[in-house]
Amino acid sequence: MAGASVNRIVSPGPLHCLKLILEKEGPRSLFRGLGPNLVGVAPSRAIYFAAYSNCKEKLNDVFDPDSTQVHMISAAMAEHKKLNTK
Repeated sequence: MAGASVNRIVSPGPLHCLKLILEKEGPRSLFRGLGPNLVGVAPSRAIYFAAYSNCKEKLNDVFDPDSTQVHMISAAMAEHKKLNTK
């Protein structure tokens, strides 16, 4: 093994891969599968945003308005509500 050389395979970078995809499949191929993903994510984010907003509105009366406590508790409650609606 002394003096043996090791051939390393260098993988192409992300920009090279992007260039190949654009050349072979076109720009639309970059967005393939985006529609179904958005259909699944959008309702979840809407529930989270509505719950966060409602909690924040109510907690602003209890704690200092727009304080860290308000944001943290609102986010936790919104996540809890989102998980319980699935």
